Parts: sequence; structure tokens; C-alpha cells
Amino acid sequence: MYTIRPTQPLLRRLGVRPNDADESAGTTALGDWFVRRLNVGRQRLLLCTSSRSLLTILIPARDLPTVSDRLRSAVGDLLFALGAPLDQVNRELGEMQQYAFRPSNDRSVIGSMTDMAYMAEGYLQHGSSPEHFVVVGMRLAQTPCGPLAYDSPERVALALLRGTA
Repeated sequence: MYTIRPTQPLLRRLGVRPNDADESAGTTALGDWFVRRLNVGRQRLLLCTSSRSLLTILIPARDLPTVSDRLRSAVGDLLFALGAPLDQVNRELGEMQQYAFRPSNDRSVIGSMTDMAYMAEGYLQHGSSPEHFVVVGMRLAQTPCGPLAYDSPERVALALLRGTA
């Protein structure tokens, strides 16, 4: 189980009512996923960031009710591209089959998402295919981040999947 934490405007647009009463801990290695909109030119995207590793992915913003399935699929694509062992990727994706929507609650992650959004905009100037979104995610994953003691989201995510973080 994991939690999808959209920004307030996106939460309203999704039309879901978050259940704050049940704040059970997630079972995924990468933690909750924070989601915000990102508009680059005519592209409408969702920027999704893991709370524990700051691993960031991009998915098209169309068809918002299926965001959980598309997020899960994109996480699998990026982890595989980063070289995570297949058993660890499958374990994480298995834990991501169940989810809950809750409001965003971590200003540090939101701040990191703002930084990632600026970088993603620059990378997206060169293409917008779904394959390119994985390439952009890989580039963002190599970015040193202050909240991670200047480690990269890639290294932290792979360590979390191995259980050594």
C-alpha cells in the first residue's frame, strides 16, 4: 500500500475525498508519492516525486482517474531503466497495487519538486514522447539533492529497494 499526495488544486480536480482518519503507514520502499501539475508549452504533465528518495517521474496529465495505475507503471519503467533488480522492482510494484489519496503534507518534498520541475522543463525542450519521459526521469535521478545530504535520488532509491538505506 502507498499514498498518493496531490497538491490541493490537483486533489480537487481529481474529485476524490481524502481519508485523513486512516493514516496507516505505507508498505512501499519508496514511500508516499507527491504529485503536482507541470505545464511545459502545450504539454500538460504530472510531476510525481517519492517522499523517501525524491525519485521523480513525469506522466501525461490526461485521464486523471487512472493516475494511480499510470504512476505505478512509470515507476516500474524508471526503476528498470535505473538498473534495479527485477525482483526488487516487482516487489515495489506489488506493494503499489493498493493506494489511498491524502493531501500533501511535506513542505521539503514540495520544495524539491519545484527544483525538479525547473530542471524537467529544460530537459523537455528536446522531446515529449513517453520514452523521453523515462530519459528525463533518469537525468533527474542523478541530481544531488540537499534533503538527501547531496546524494542522488537514484542511489537513495536503489538503496531503499535493497533495504540498505
